[in-house]
Amino acid sequence: MIRVRAALVGAAGYTGAEFLRLARLHPALDLVALCAETRAGQPLAEALPPFHGLEADLPALTRFDAAEVARVADFAVLGLPHGTAQDAADALLSAGVRVLDMSADHRFGDPAVFERVYGAHRHPHRLAETVYGSPELNRARIRDARLVGVPGCYPTSVLLAVRPALDAGLLATPEVIADCKSGVSGAGRTPSAGTHFPETSEGLHAYKTLDHRHAPEMSMALDGLKVRFTPHLVPMNRGILSTVYLRLRSGVGLAEVRTAYAARWAGEPFVHLLPAGAHPDTRHVRGTNRCHIGLFVEDDLLCVQSVIDNLVKGAAGQALQCLNLMAGLPETTGLAHTALFP
Repeated sequence: MIRVRAALVGAAGYTGAEFLRLARLHPALDLVALCAETRAGQPLAEALPPFHGLEADLPALTRFDAAEVARVADFAVLGLPHGTAQDAADALLSAGVRVLDMSADHRFGDPAVFERVYGAHRHPHRLAETVYGSPELNRARIRDARLVGVPGCYPTSVLLAVRPALDAGLLATPEVIADCKSGVSGAGRTPSAGTHFPETSEGLHAYKTLDHRHAPEMSMALDGLKVRFTPHLVPMNRGILSTVYLRLRSGVGLAEVRTAYAARWAGEPFVHLLPAGAHPDTRHVRGTNRCHIGLFVEDDLLCVQSVIDNLVKGAAGQALQCLNLMAGLPETTGLAHTALFP
C-alpha cells in the first residue's frame, strides 16, 4: 500500500483531535506534522489527554509554517476555526500542498455567495478551486481536487436524507423542512456561556431558528431547494439527529420511496437504510463514519430521519474519506470502526 504524508493544522480542537484519533490507526497514513498555534511546544498529552502514552508515535505540537509543512507533507488537513483557515489554505496551496479544510471557509465556490453568508473571503480566487467534499455526491471531482471544503455536520446529515428523493423526482415542492439536534461538541472546544455545563445540562433549546448559516450550504448542495432549518442543542457530547420533512408527488407511497433510497445508497459504504419502521439512533453511529437513515410516509408527507456522529461523518471522518480518494486509496481505509456500544 502506498504511503500518504499528511499534516494536521489545528490539531488541538475537537475536529483535529478526532482526525488524529482516526489517523493513528490508518494503515497508509503518516502524520508528519501537528500544528496547534496556541499550544505549540506543549506536550501532546497535556493538550490532548487521550493521547497520553502515545507521544512517541506522533510529532510534537508546533506552530504553523506553510513552507515547513510543504517540505514534509503532500496533504494538509485543517481543523481551524471558521475564518482562520483561509490564510493557511492559501499559503499551503501556493506551496504545492493539497488541502482539506474542515471549517466553513471553502464550502462555497462563489465568492459572492460566501460573502452573503460569512462575509468577505480574504482569498476569493481560491473558491474557484474548491470542491465540495461529500464523497457520496462528488466522488469523481474529489479525487483530482487540490482544495476540498469538507461539508458542515448539519448539512451532511440533511443532504444524505434528501438527495435520493430529489434525484428520483419524488418531490412535489422544492422545499425542505429540517429539524436537527446536535451534541455540544459541534460548538467547538473553546468554552462559552452557551456551552457551559450548567447552561446545557438538563435542557434542550433551539437556536438561530430559520437563520443558521448552514441553511445556504444545504440549499447549494441540494440544487437550490429552499431549506427551512432549525437547529437544537442537546446535552450530549456528540451526535446529530436530523428529522427532515418533504412533500411527495401525488401517488408516491412508502414502497416507491424505499426503492429510491435503496437504489441511491446501494454500494455506499457509509450510508445505511434501516428496515421499514426502524428509527435511527445517534448511539448506533457514535465514533463511526456512518449515517443511518429511517423513512416514514403519511399521505403526501415524507419524514426522513438521519443520524451521524458530528465529529466523524460530520467532520474528521469525512475529511479522511476524502483524503483517501485524493490519495488513490480505497475510501474506506482506516474508517471501518463500529459504534461505541453501549
